[in-house]
Amino acid sequence: MSARVLPVPESMQAEMRGVSWRDDPRCPPFTALRLVRPRFCDLSGATRVGELIVAAAVAEAIAGVFEALYERGFPIASIARLEAYGGDDGASMAANNSSGFNFRVIDGTSALSMHALGLAVDINPLWNPWVRGDRIEPAAGARFVDRATAHPGMIKRPGPVTAAFDGIGWVWGGDWPDLQDYHHFATRR
Repeated sequence: MSARVLPVPESMQAEMRGVSWRDDPRCPPFTALRLVRPRFCDLSGATRVGELIVAAAVAEAIAGVFEALYERGFPIASIARLEAYGGDDGASMAANNSSGFNFRVIDGTSALSMHALGLAVDINPLWNPWVRGDRIEPAAGARFVDRATAHPGMIKRPGPVTAAFDGIGWVWGGDWPDLQDYHHFATRR
């Protein structure tokens, strides 16, 4: 069984309203979003099935990325929709949850995040924190800032995660010059 790509069910749409999805003209309609249910290996090597929402235009490619990571045995802590965290990106990151769509702005700005369009995915954010100077998000990810150390689930270049996303033409936040967002992958703007 490989990752499944489905229209967002009406029951799930109801759960998303006012949490990760907003009644805002900039927010993609549910018809432009898809539910992806990928298999993944947890830290113990057990097979799990997660759920994330992404833009319909990239859903099959994202399903393929997660299938490639599963086949390589790359460990992922959790893949759950943002509703499990009340739409709170910080809480999702602190729980080391991998996710996709969440209608929100880039922290500290008024600009929409690529997550708001379903065109970004975060993977293992605790083990792959966001770093700018002395600021680290999530804060508990500080022990994983040193990329020379090895930890299962850590994203590096070269590595299986960067290779899989390179294969679909997405960019990695770990390559950015002014800050490193080691868990973040997105389409090119």
